[in-house]
Amino acid sequence: MKNLIFLFISSLIALSSAAQDDVKAKSILDKLSAKTKKYTSIKTTFDYQIVNKTEGLNEKQSGTLQIKGEKYYLSIKGQDVFSDGKSVYTLLKDAEEVQINAMPDEADEDVISPNTIFTLYEKGFKFKYVKEENGNDIINLYPNNPQDKSFHRVEVQINKTKGEIYKVTVYGKDGTDMSYTIKTFTPNVTISDDTFVYSKAKYPKYDVIDLR
Repeated sequence: MKNLIFLFISSLIALSSAAQDDVKAKSILDKLSAKTKKYTSIKTTFDYQIVNKTEGLNEKQSGTLQIKGEKYYLSIKGQDVFSDGKSVYTLLKDAEEVQINAMPDEADEDVISPNTIFTLYEKGFKFKYVKEENGNDIINLYPNNPQDKSFHRVEVQINKTKGEIYKVTVYGKDGTDMSYTIKTFTPNVTISDDTFVYSKAKYPKYDVIDLR
């Protein structure tokens, strides 16, 4: 009987702790969201790393990301991916090719879109506060519909002093983990709308593959 009572009390403590952690995570994420939504634009530089220990994969690259509303421009070694809010354009520089895709449906989207990386927790996720480490609050995000995703967890690290995302790591079901570490974060910069617009004149030698 004592053992049963001990287990019951332990369960209550665990549930209480989990509830408190969820409240703490929500408070931190809500503050981050409110701050981010005040920005008219965002420009960042970041380090990107993809790791799969089973396959011996460990690659690192640097990149830049510009966001303005629903529009974004992501530049990383070998390719640029950008969107005018209506279509997504992928420039494969070595192949001199541009692929055009329709905007993915948010409900069906399996990947994390660059323009939502700073607010991805707002839709489709449950969250759990993990711990504070090196001046960052670490929060795990779990997709509400994991069967529809290629990843099972997203870890977000938020700098306590700046109130900004420091690192995002996506843990894939196939053992491939992708992390984005923010190096510089500059809000409210002037970005021309033309930055996000594709035109044949900009890339006259590129083959166009329209997949819309």
